[in-house]
Amino acid sequence: MYKYAEVIIDLVSNAVDRPFHYSVPSAMQKDLKPGMRVTVPLGSRRTQGYVIRLLRETAIDSLRDIIAITDPEPLLTPEQLALAHWLSMRCYCRIIDAIHAMIPASFRKGKQPGVIQLIEATPAAATVNLDRAPAQREALHLVLEKGPLSRSELARLGISSQIIRSLEKKDLVKSTAGRPAQVKKEKVPPSTKPLIMRNEQANCFEQVSEALELPQAQRILLHGITASGKTEIYMQSIAHCLGQGRTALIMVPEIALTPQMIEHFEGRFPGLVAVIHSRLSVAEKNRQWQTILSGEARVVLGARSAVFVPLDNIGLIVIDEEHETTYKQEEAPRYHTRDVAWWRARHQRAVLLLGSATPSLESYYRALEGDGLLLSMSERVTPTQLPPVTIVDMRKELKENHRHIFSRPLIVELTGVLERGEQALLFINRRGFAGFVLCRECGYVVRCPSCDVSLTLHKDRQLMCCHYCAREESVPLTCPSCGGIKIRYFSAGTQRVEDEMKKLFPSASLIRMDSDTTSSRQAHEHFYRQFRDHKASVLIGTQMIAKGFDFPGVTLVGVVAADTTLNLPDFRAPERTFQLLTQVAGRTGRGPRGGLVIVQTYHPTHYSIRAAAGHNYREFFDQELENRRQLAYPPFSDLLRFLFRGPDEATVFEAANWFTGLLEPIAGEAEILGPAPASLYRIKEQYRVQTILKGEALTRLAPAIKKVIREYHSHKPPWPTRLAVDFNPLVVL
Repeated sequence: MYKYAEVIIDLVSNAVDRPFHYSVPSAMQKDLKPGMRVTVPLGSRRTQGYVIRLLRETAIDSLRDIIAITDPEPLLTPEQLALAHWLSMRCYCRIIDAIHAMIPASFRKGKQPGVIQLIEATPAAATVNLDRAPAQREALHLVLEKGPLSRSELARLGISSQIIRSLEKKDLVKSTAGRPAQVKKEKVPPSTKPLIMRNEQANCFEQVSEALELPQAQRILLHGITASGKTEIYMQSIAHCLGQGRTALIMVPEIALTPQMIEHFEGRFPGLVAVIHSRLSVAEKNRQWQTILSGEARVVLGARSAVFVPLDNIGLIVIDEEHETTYKQEEAPRYHTRDVAWWRARHQRAVLLLGSATPSLESYYRALEGDGLLLSMSERVTPTQLPPVTIVDMRKELKENHRHIFSRPLIVELTGVLERGEQALLFINRRGFAGFVLCRECGYVVRCPSCDVSLTLHKDRQLMCCHYCAREESVPLTCPSCGGIKIRYFSAGTQRVEDEMKKLFPSASLIRMDSDTTSSRQAHEHFYRQFRDHKASVLIGTQMIAKGFDFPGVTLVGVVAADTTLNLPDFRAPERTFQLLTQVAGRTGRGPRGGLVIVQTYHPTHYSIRAAAGHNYREFFDQELENRRQLAYPPFSDLLRFLFRGPDEATVFEAANWFTGLLEPIAGEAEILGPAPASLYRIKEQYRVQTILKGEALTRLAPAIKKVIREYHSHKPPWPTRLAVDFNPLVVL
């Protein structure tokens, strides 16, 4: 019998970032399990904690007792407990940060909100007996029509708690914790059947199927051009996996992709799919989580956080668009979904299938070196081939006195598309109306006083906004520096593109998709369906429209400014530029009318733009790999970034210098870069200074580095700065 327990305290604090030992009272010894939440004494107060291990013996004397078991069942599986330990070492985070990443906040806070559902015997005709209570009749009708709803969902629909209580007293509805036995869906996608695969598809699917039959983990990179049929391979591989009695996890990079993917997967696997992403309401997320815990959901589809779902007996993990930066978590724990997925695949002896038309350099290099299997598809399954790409040199346009944000070739093609009743995508990776506001008399740029960035003009609200601290200011009529009146807007954003489209084509129906227009939960699905159903002719957007969408009616893609990502002070800027251009180009030419891509740029000879125009991944890969080799950047090394931030510039540098001094004795052959100001030196009135450790296989230094981090946090007096540690960051700004 286990008499002792190791407990991680549920407090986000470096002071308690270690296991605490407690005695297990005899009355609890039969019921207590690892992964359970418990109430324990800590100092003079009570707090919550997670049992991570049960012990028969301990070397610590005078232990205090666990006070109570909080939940009847463990919230963490044995796999999640092991994963939390790995995450804390790999991502240099607190163990509690790793635990919090794995469990929905409502579960952690003990607020698993109930849903209001019908009493099983309630007939649909019950609404006629509420003629004298129209509000109650409306509420009952909503539950009948939409299925179980949370109290917050009903409140948003105008149904008060008093109305719900009245229906409960009449035994017409009841409140149920968690997810009910069945959840009625508003729309059930039509069922679909497997498609007949072409030669390359069939060959790739056969090799994935063979890997699924093996008793060990396997990593496969599926490199297929846009519209080559990767999704069909995913779905038939999932069917093969389900036929083995196992489960499958599918990751997508953007919430915007989920409406389309949900249609695909629920149509192919009706009643077996759970969906997890951040835009779900608390009640919706709890329902989905319960279907996973109960084993009802055998296929889970989700964005980044879904990689932690408590899915058992996994046979296949798919990461679609594996190159996407959205798979990297930017807050603690700063994990990459690809790394966590591979850990889980090894733990469950599953196949990890990475799919992309533009694989990350690291994944492609690893596959070429024999670390995993590389599968390739170079043909489209659509009737048309890859669309031709025209590069427009905007320098030439300017010299010839054409100063519009749309080049003359793009205007001609847009005119043709609209006249023929076809559809177009206009891509620019910047939201807002203008990138910055400048005085042409003295050169003054209006900047955020709290951050080291220019303010972006949002013309629809007539405000200038900081996209880092959300500060808003009115647009100046005169220059704050010299008093001049020649205020101009430079660098276009999505709002500017929309505005210019309305001027050129006032009768055209437009949709704009960026983080400003898709803030509501249902916005992605709404815009997706509108454009799919041809209720708009032109879709304007940022990177959220650049991948995954399959719109056969799109015959033109216009890249308004190909240089937006190319000019970032980041060594991955060329790779990101190539990926975005290739992906957005792949949105056209999927229907019988074919398609055309127009890329506007001020750097027409840059290798990333030329390779993207030629749909030539290998040309780009070879050039970029050689550049990385010469600079010893990934995949030839690991990077470990230590970012210090605080309100006092001198103190931040002092803390960074002190910490870097502790790193020097343990760095070995690794190179220490810095401390130096970060590219974005000041954000939200916080100065940012970084030290970067660069070297091969830095994971071997993890125990020593963790010790340095603990020493930093225990410094007396405490440093008035914050430290963020990021292993192989994707963005270094």
